[in-house]
Amino acid sequence: MRIIKTTDELLAMRGAGGRIDHEGDMHIMCDVPPGVGQQIAGIRVRGDLRCRGSLSCSGDLICRGDLICHGSLICHGDLSCSGYLNCSGYLNCSGDLSSRGDLSCRGSLSCSGYLICRGYLICHGDLSCSGDRMIIEGDLIWSHASMPIMPEETYIRRVLPDCWQRQHWQDRLGIDLQSGCYEELCGLVLKQIGRLLRDDKWSATERWMLETLRDSEDPPPEWVQRVRAEREEEAACS
Repeated sequence: MRIIKTTDELLAMRGAGGRIDHEGDMHIMCDVPPGVGQQIAGIRVRGDLRCRGSLSCSGDLICRGDLICHGSLICHGDLSCSGYLNCSGYLNCSGDLSSRGDLSCRGSLSCSGYLICRGYLICHGDLSCSGDRMIIEGDLIWSHASMPIMPEETYIRRVLPDCWQRQHWQDRLGIDLQSGCYEELCGLVLKQIGRLLRDDKWSATERWMLETLRDSEDPPPEWVQRVRAEREEEAACS
């Protein structure tokens, strides 16, 4: 594992064109603020990338393993992660954001390009995607009363409440949800989904969440499968 203790050490790793290319795991022990990040044209790590503080990059950020950032993560290019992506601050991506595993953000998540997540996505802050497409092939864990900002072409397999909202949804659904995991509870709700959706008491966000559960066993739309194939081909070539 390459351990980086100062921003000077990180900048010294730049090669031609100002890019950092590292084979193996990397652990950045210091903050990489925007003033330093703008001097880095891109980062490619063929292993796990861990950052103890914040991480800023003025170009593309590509990680072939897991990416864990204990501060905020700012990427002014495309951000691609082949494992899971965990950000303890806010996550801002000015290009496309792609995670082949789970994506967890404890702050707000903002993406100006495509947002593609092959696992689940949990966002404790605001979620905004201003690109043309958003694809979440797993579950979006959503605890807000309002809906996220999404492009017209959006596919989310299921939108589920956070676990601490169990009592609220039990009261709203009139179904005992006090015991069981997500899959068991979803099965209970699915048995009554037709009756539930005929009720006019639901807010727009609640109805949206219930409708994704109703449609969760349907295959993804053709355009989602096409984008997935394109991304897999790009990953194989990188």
